Amino acid sequence: MAGIEHKEIRLTLRNQLDTVVGLPAAANRAWENRKFEPPTDTWIRETFLPNEEGLVANQLLEALGFVVYDVFHPEGEGTEDAEDLADDIVQAFVHGTTINGSVDVTIDRAERQPGSLESEWYMIPVRISWRAYAPRT
Repeated sequence: MAGIEHKEIRLTLRNQLDTVVGLPAAANRAWENRKFEPPTDTWIRETFLPNEEGLVANQLLEALGFVVYDVFHPEGEGTEDAEDLADDIVQAFVHGTTINGSVDVTIDRAERQPGSLESEWYMIPVRISWRAYAPRT
């Protein structure tokens, strides 16, 4: 049984993230296992967390997981900009929406977690739960 391509799910989610107005430039995005030097202004970090995969009705494979976009803003500069960006990311991933890509991904939930200080940064995690289906091959 071949699995669902997680790299395709990640790409579909990233493409949706790119629709957020005011998203930091590509140089201010920390992708997993890529060299990154935090800038002096707002940036985001992605963590992709596939959870489980199994066979469901109609011989479809179902993959479930999360992606977390951590929004970082310089410590001591208030919370408003980070909160606005976190809220905009949540709004881009509406519950029940199916995002079409090479793999169609359905959003189960998008929520902002509490902000906290992390080193010299104020950080707000945005957690998105997703599911994707593919025919069993």
